[in-house]
Amino acid sequence: MPEAVVVSAVRTAIGTSRKGSLADTPPEELTRVVLLEAIRRSGLPASAVEDVIFAESMYGGGNVARHAAVEAGLIHASGQAVNRHCAGSLNAASVGAGSILSGMDKVVVVGGVQSKSMAPEMRRRVPATDDFMENWAPPSHPNTAEAPNRDMTITVGGNAA
Repeated sequence: MPEAVVVSAVRTAIGTSRKGSLADTPPEELTRVVLLEAIRRSGLPASAVEDVIFAESMYGGGNVARHAAVEAGLIHASGQAVNRHCAGSLNAASVGAGSILSGMDKVVVVGGVQSKSMAPEMRRRVPATDDFMENWAPPSHPNTAEAPNRDMTITVGGNAA
């Protein structure tokens, strides 16, 4: 039976949304840079990568994993996007490990990306009025002190870790 192992790990700096040096960097670019560095550190040839699985958080739409793979020159690799908001990277890792353990893939790059600075902004109508909430994002869970639904990224990520 195949074994799933982590052979390299890479991350970008944590930025502040809409401020700082990464505010104008698209999530596809962040993903591409991390993807290429993870492959470099692994010592495996880029041609060995069969699948790229990335969780997208607060970005929505498209397939950031496939986009980054193509931009990185991995046109032979498939790409999957997991949109789970909370602990999405852990979900991407479990999907990748499952793909290896099942024998479907031998080399998978997994991770997560979030760019609140580049996330689409939404509006939601306030019930029984014609007013709209600006810059609204749908909560993924009920609000609690342990996991505030408007501060998911660091709080919930820290709790999951």
